[in-house]
Amino acid sequence: MPNLSIHRTVGQLCCPQSAELARWADKSFMKSNLDDKHLLDRAPFSSIFLKYALPSVVTMVFFGVQSLVDGIVVGNHLGSDALGGINIILPFFSFIMVLALIVGIGSQTQVSMELGRKNTEKAQDAMSTGFWALVAVSLIATVFLVLFAEPLTSLMGADERLLPYSLAYLKGLLLFILPLILCFYSDAMLKALGHPGFSMIIMSLSVVVNVVLTVYFVMGLDLGTTGASVATGLAFTIGLLISGSITFNPKQRLSMLKGRFNMQILRRAAYNGSSEGVSEMAAAISILIINLTVVRLLGADGVAAFTAINFVNFIGVLLFLGVSDGLIPVLSYNYGAGNYERVKRLFRFAAGVNMSIGVVVFVVLQLFGGHAMLLFFDSRESQAFRIAADGLHIFAFVFLVNGLNVLIIAYFTALGEATNSFIIAVLRGLVFLLIGVTVLPIFIGINGVWAAIPLAELLVLGVALLLIHRTHKKLFSHV
Repeated sequence: MPNLSIHRTVGQLCCPQSAELARWADKSFMKSNLDDKHLLDRAPFSSIFLKYALPSVVTMVFFGVQSLVDGIVVGNHLGSDALGGINIILPFFSFIMVLALIVGIGSQTQVSMELGRKNTEKAQDAMSTGFWALVAVSLIATVFLVLFAEPLTSLMGADERLLPYSLAYLKGLLLFILPLILCFYSDAMLKALGHPGFSMIIMSLSVVVNVVLTVYFVMGLDLGTTGASVATGLAFTIGLLISGSITFNPKQRLSMLKGRFNMQILRRAAYNGSSEGVSEMAAAISILIINLTVVRLLGADGVAAFTAINFVNFIGVLLFLGVSDGLIPVLSYNYGAGNYERVKRLFRFAAGVNMSIGVVVFVVLQLFGGHAMLLFFDSRESQAFRIAADGLHIFAFVFLVNGLNVLIIAYFTALGEATNSFIIAVLRGLVFLLIGVTVLPIFIGINGVWAAIPLAELLVLGVALLLIHRTHKKLFSHV
């Protein structure tokens, strides 16, 4: 076991007001356990949505605004090549976040289930096990990237125009891999412990700081794409320091610094979180596949256009993730407590919410998609803008479907049915997409790339609904 003196030091350094936050959190945790038991077991779904899903949606909206501002600042101040250079790095960084998601979401589910079963000791060990595993993953990933940054960036598709921007962005991010990963893990633990509102405040504050620093570093100090990545790293390091005053504090009833590392718990968490990890990995690979295809068809302008479309896609998907991920602790708690009918009804409620969001996003993009793309480019006459504006009208159909797929993946994760989530993630981000991107451009050119994504989501939804029916029959038929 690591030295406890180190734990106390981390808890004290996390925030100047850590002692006050710790006392508040200890009292609120005792109170929230009583309040949440009634809320999770009996309250109307609208109340659960307001406490758990809405804060997560608000946080995701802030992330979307941050993404939008980053894209606008980089695209307009540094140019379309810089925007494309950043997009080359995104799949690469996503591979690292895959491991973080596998451990983080898996551990969050374990903590929530054990709290539902009233087993505080196992919840504590799950929390600590995930923390130490992510520390190891972060350090290994950082060393690997330092040693092989340039060859790997070239391998990801960066040509001579994009490579300088890609490398500058990556090198600015390297020092912050550990705090970035731990910030999101700490956030997941806050939600599992019944503090979604506090989680919302911290992550939203981090996003605001990120936006301010991005504008200052890129436009004020003229630090290029390095400034954009350093801004992200610094902002979420601040978020970690604040949330860590609670989650890292060994004086709390549940803390990442009190439990024991348990390999068996890690294996269970990794299995259950593998679906979320595979989803992220599939998304990363899909971006890589599309980047390579677009480069082949249209060159660097095509990559810049896809980057702008992907920013819009990111914002829309964040809304779905806000609902889905915000409800994972609720679903896991009720499943652990044996409230199976409530689990199914909550899933149906969330599905209705995500479908409504999808229709609204689709309509908005069909009406105002061109205006959205103009945010990323300095002229309607640019080749990249024309490609992006035309492509978005086709791509927008994805929002009619992918909200349900995002929810279903999260639902299976919450129930511990990782195999089903794994199947959906692989079909969604790899199999169907790869077939579509390979075949459709042969017949309809670049439009085939944009159409391949919504088509893949539609095919996956059919498989996902069959898996939902089979899972309900297996888990709940005896109820």
